[in-house]
This record gives sequence, structure tokens and C-alpha cells, in this order.
Amino acid sequence: MTEPQPTDPVPAVLAQAYRNALYRIDTVPAITLRINQAHPDLARLHQQYHCGHSLILTACNPRSRRLRPAANTRRVQALRQAVDTLGFPCLPATGLDPQGIWPDEASLWIPGMPLAAGLILARRFGQSALVECPENTVACLIWTAVC
Repeated sequence: MTEPQPTDPVPAVLAQAYRNALYRIDTVPAITLRINQAHPDLARLHQQYHCGHSLILTACNPRSRRLRPAANTRRVQALRQAVDTLGFPCLPATGLDPQGIWPDEASLWIPGMPLAAGLILARRFGQSALVECPENTVACLIWTAVC
């Protein structure tokens, strides 16, 4: 399965970086997702939260431009407040570059949030993509066309 392509062209290097990234849900033990791979532990987490799907969103480094850590922290707090306002639970998550070139990005794992609501938040926070974790647990990138 391949993820839907962005409506606007995303630089190939950026698209590949998103596909190669690891997306860790900070549970105990942590669940680390890879794009286009099934994750049985995610199915158990979905059952625990009584949902069929989930999203992973960040507010860090909008439009793939690095911000200072304090600015990213404020942005993630604002994202968490927006998710709380919409009435969804969330757990901390982290986007990781396995090559260590890009800094870790604090994120949120949000069970049950509709994709449309996630896209609105991702665009609001200047994100190029989000991670959708559907019922089949094959994590996929959803491009927002904000690059």
C-alpha cells in the first residue's frame, strides 16, 4: 500500500524523509510505527481506547523549517489544547529521524479523531503531513499540501 500523494508537489527529499521517519507512541512499552507497515501493538492500543483508527500530529517545525525548542514546545501545547477542546484524548508521541539529522519532534497520538479534523489541525499548524493509523494498523502518510 502506498500513501496518497500530495496535491502540490513535495520535494522528493522531504517526502522520503517523512516516509523513513519513525513515529513513536510514548506508551509503556513504546510503540514505534513505520510508514506502510502493519503494527499489531497498535491494534491492541486501538482496542484499549475503543477506537478503530488514530492519528499522529505534530505542531513542530512548520513547513519543515526548524524552530527553536521553546517555540516548538509552545506549539505542541497549543495543539494539545486544540485537541482537548475538540474532546479527544491523546498520548504523547515523537517523530524520529533514524539518521539523526532532523531533531525529534514532540507529537500527539489521537485515538478516534476523524481524518478531516486532523487535516484541519495539521494545516492550522503548518504541517506538510500527518500519520493516519487505520483499523488495519498500516500507518500511512496523509499529505496536507502545506509545504
